[in-house]
This record gives sequence, C-alpha cells and structure tokens, in this order.
Amino acid sequence: MTRREFLKYVFAITGGAAMLPMSLSAASAEEKVLPWTPPIYKRFLQFTEYVERPGTEYIVIHHTGFPNEDKDSTAVAIHKYHQEVNGWAGIGYQYLIRKDGMIEQGRRPEMIGAHAYQNNQKSVGVCLAGNFDIGKPTAAQIDAVKELTAWLCLKYGLNSMKKGVIVGHRDLNDTSCPGDNLYRRLGEIRYAAANRK
Repeated sequence: MTRREFLKYVFAITGGAAMLPMSLSAASAEEKVLPWTPPIYKRFLQFTEYVERPGTEYIVIHHTGFPNEDKDSTAVAIHKYHQEVNGWAGIGYQYLIRKDGMIEQGRRPEMIGAHAYQNNQKSVGVCLAGNFDIGKPTAAQIDAVKELTAWLCLKYGLNSMKKGVIVGHRDLNDTSCPGDNLYRRLGEIRYAAANRK
C-alpha cells in the first residue's frame, strides 16, 4: 500500500474523504510545481515596508549602471544604497545577477519592486551588475539571465516571445538602462527563455 493510498484509507475511515480532493486542489492552486529552479541565493534583507504585487505580466531587465565604471555589485550593497541614499524600503529589484552569474534575491519576488517608475505593480525587476553602456555582460551573466527569465516565464505563465513581456528599462522610462550592450541581447534572451525545456 502506498502512502497516498494509506492516507485516503485513513480519511475515509475518519469521515474526511470528502475533504481530501478539496485540500489537494487548494494546495495545487496556491503552489505551482515547476520542473526546475535556477540556483537563487536568498539574502534575507530587512525592508521598511512591503506591498504585495497584484500580478505579474512582464519582466524588466536592468543594469546597475554606476557612472564611468563597469563593476560588480552585491544585493546587500544595493539594498543599503537604495535605503540610505534613495530613501526606499530597500533594494528595488527582485533579482540581481552578479558578474560571475550568481543570482541573488533582492526584494521578495511577490512584492512590488521599485525599479521602473509607474511599472512596478505587475512586473519583476531583474538587474545585472555592471554598466553596459561602457562594458559588456559576462557570458555567465547572460547564461544566468536566460535561465532566470525562462523560469520566471514558466512560473508566471508568460510567453517570452510576446511583445512587452521581457523588456529593457528604457522601453518603459526615459533612461539608457540596461545599456546598449545588454539591450541588444534581449532578443536572444527572449528566444532562450521560450525554448528552455
């Protein structure tokens, strides 16, 4: 007898058989089981406030874009900067991709970010560390952003090839972000996300 059969038997004896399908369907509706997940390092950052995002319709790609310097950054450093200098609740992006391809979680994924003015309610912000107006994203960063966007599209039921689903920050606001050297690779990122199995 399998564990599942045993549980059904126990529920039937105790009169809980009618509750089992409802419990299972409620759990599956709340938590979508994905076939794979990229390695995402959680930093457990402290925020001053959180507001839950009502939905997810698109992914916004950014670069850190520090002036005159193509440097690596950490989620912790950006979190501190966004709190102390910008006066925000904390890091504005849900994810940061380091130069070595490490994906760090910033703001909790289900919460509204602070990364694309008037476009945060239904978007996820993915930032790559560097200034891609003067430098180029590393091969590890490109691999990681492809993996992450594919997973996000799967998680939220998005079609990466549909116009407006994976966009650069400049598509929404008056900015050069995510830099020319990353922006020109968005088509490649969309295609990779669509074809990840």
